[in-house]
Amino acid sequence: MAKTPPQRRKKQTRETNWVVIGGLIALGVVTFGALLYLALRGSQSQPEAVLALADYCDQNPDNCAATGDESAPVTMVEVSDFGCSHCTNFHNNTAEQLHADFVEPGTMRWVALPYALNTVTVPAAAAAMCAAEQDEEQYFTFANAMFGIEDTNVRLSPAGYQQAAESIGLDMDAFNSCMDDGRNLSLVNANREAARNVGVSGTPTFFLNDEELGGAQPLEVFAQTINNLLASD
Repeated sequence: MAKTPPQRRKKQTRETNWVVIGGLIALGVVTFGALLYLALRGSQSQPEAVLALADYCDQNPDNCAATGDESAPVTMVEVSDFGCSHCTNFHNNTAEQLHADFVEPGTMRWVALPYALNTVTVPAAAAAMCAAEQDEEQYFTFANAMFGIEDTNVRLSPAGYQQAAESIGLDMDAFNSCMDDGRNLSLVNANREAARNVGVSGTPTFFLNDEELGGAQPLEVFAQTINNLLASD
């Protein structure tokens, strides 16, 4: 029987190798393209994510509390936790002056998203929402009273909620009824999910229009961010 010419075998081998190599190249191009697309989409999606919590609060007004002019050029969404030391520093050292400088003149609308880093602080956020049920502005008054309680263990207890509510003159019967039926617990958990969906992993986190600030920033940082936003309009 005649043997297959050697050159024939070599040609067949080379053709098979080129098919394999071509397939690997094509796979690499597809993989690279997919990774590039995901990277670009991630870098471009951040402004949309920043705006999402403001939209969320607009669409779920019972889940949030707001103070200031609705037509203000700057909207700030605050995500805080009542057990967070940095949130305490912000409220005790910066919040009052920030409100006076930018909310009262109508420059900024302040939106609070009642939030909890873990299940331990969910009732505290629900308590703040009970305060907001009596008057939306009372959310902020209640929050300041809560952060004014130095002992965190007391602050995060029923005694702490009662102390803060009484100190700002809430209707205690209505407040206690709200706390007893736990109707705001599910709202806080919904807020936690919404915040996580835009990448919030720590507190305090602030979203000012399309800018994000993390941590207990000094007043000067907020002022610079707000003024930059105003200048860019």
